[in-house]
Amino acid sequence: MITINQAMETDIPIIEDILLDVFNWLESTGKHMWVHERIKWDFLSTFLKIEEFYIAYIHNEPIGCMALIDFDPLIWQDINKGESLFIHRLAVKRNHAGQGVSKVLIDYAKMQSIQRGINAVRLDCWQDREKLRAIYEREGFVCVEEKVLFNHYHTALYRWKI
Repeated sequence: MITINQAMETDIPIIEDILLDVFNWLESTGKHMWVHERIKWDFLSTFLKIEEFYIAYIHNEPIGCMALIDFDPLIWQDINKGESLFIHRLAVKRNHAGQGVSKVLIDYAKMQSIQRGINAVRLDCWQDREKLRAIYEREGFVCVEEKVLFNHYHTALYRWKI
């Protein structure tokens, strides 16, 4: 059974380890996504708080994580604070890929939105990540826009709404 725990300061190495595992796999397959320095807490902490991270466990082994925030003016400029939750850095260790971990994390984000009285969850991904986009669409997310962010990243913006 997969459980989800809110992260604490002592979990920073766990988050970095999960993100590094996914980073290394992406690099090995030629699917570059993150810059190595941007999966380190020194960078992540410039725009995320530790309590915004959630870690998925199976038998006390950390297997996935995500950040869940209620404001993202960098990517979603037209969404006011508290109108939506935003998933970032959703990652599942490769030895647990395909086992429903991302679904559990996404379901947790949806549950959090309902409990907080927020009617939408949003996320973004690179436009050319067809398998990733299919996962999000299976989970009820709808692509609401495709655009180029920061003159470089061809991005698909997704929304799930109650």
